[in-house]
Amino acid sequence: RMYASTTRAMAVRAARRGREGHARACRWTTTTRRTTRRCARTVARREDTASGGLLATGASSFSVVARASMRSGDDGDDDGAGRSKPSYSNETKLRSEAQAPFRVARQFLYGACGASATIGTGIATIQLLTKLAGAPSAPPIEGTLENLAIDVTALAVFAFLYTREEKAKEKQMARIGREERLGRLRLELAGGRSVRLEDLRGFSRAVIVSGDEEYLRDAIGDAERVREELVKRGVLVIPVPTTASADVPPPAAEDRKFRATPLRVNEWLEWVREQKSMAKVGDDKGVYVGLRMDGRVRSSGTGRVPFERFSVELPPVDSWGGALDGFDGRVGVDS
Repeated sequence: RMYASTTRAMAVRAARRGREGHARACRWTTTTRRTTRRCARTVARREDTASGGLLATGASSFSVVARASMRSGDDGDDDGAGRSKPSYSNETKLRSEAQAPFRVARQFLYGACGASATIGTGIATIQLLTKLAGAPSAPPIEGTLENLAIDVTALAVFAFLYTREEKAKEKQMARIGREERLGRLRLELAGGRSVRLEDLRGFSRAVIVSGDEEYLRDAIGDAERVREELVKRGVLVIPVPTTASADVPPPAAEDRKFRATPLRVNEWLEWVREQKSMAKVGDDKGVYVGLRMDGRVRSSGTGRVPFERFSVELPPVDSWGGALDGFDGRVGVDS
């Protein structure tokens, strides 16, 4: 018994050592194969680089161009004619829908009616062709021509109405986008506080005056004559000089609710130039832009700023007039 148990234990230990040795051999073989494959791939890669350097350079250049085109494509969608459509923020889209809440319903109605007219035009065209081909069961040609004329006219009318709504939408969203960019411009109040123009919504009616030194001084003088009435109506004058040499007197401490100084004047001038180019106004002319308390453009023009008219037309800020649409000046959808 002792001999048998001893022999059995020795056999178990030998088998265990054999399994461990086999496992070590398998691991060494696997490691050797991986190392051989890595060396082969490295050699092949070096040979490809040495023989096809031009191809590698072209591939890298293509990847750079592709990344650049992807970055440029993020700015807007291509309209098929090489021009990129402007992209608007969600806030701009929401403001557009709030100002024209029934436009989506009208466009849906025009599109559905246009689709119906398209189907009717196709059916009438087929009936006309079958009648001209001499089909015995085709409807009379007089009725077919009448239906075709009605369908074509309806298709043209609904296409025109849908296109007009789409153009009005794009024009409105462009205007709202300009107002949003204007609201992000910064200015400094008389007390030294720096704020964005949109931070003054609900409190002030900003009047942006842009021109040379003489134009700005005349505008400030005209505003000083009716200063008290303008302050009651929340009018805030923001002079934006078009030249760096313009010497405009800074606002005093008592001008906290009357005047403000624009910061980063180049951004203000860029916005003003955009408005001038859209209105086809020369760069040498002085312009003014009056805003409502909600940040929408109320009035704009060239020449002397009508501060006296503002002091009469605009309601005081402590009244109910400016809180309701229509009491703060007429603002059209496309103004």
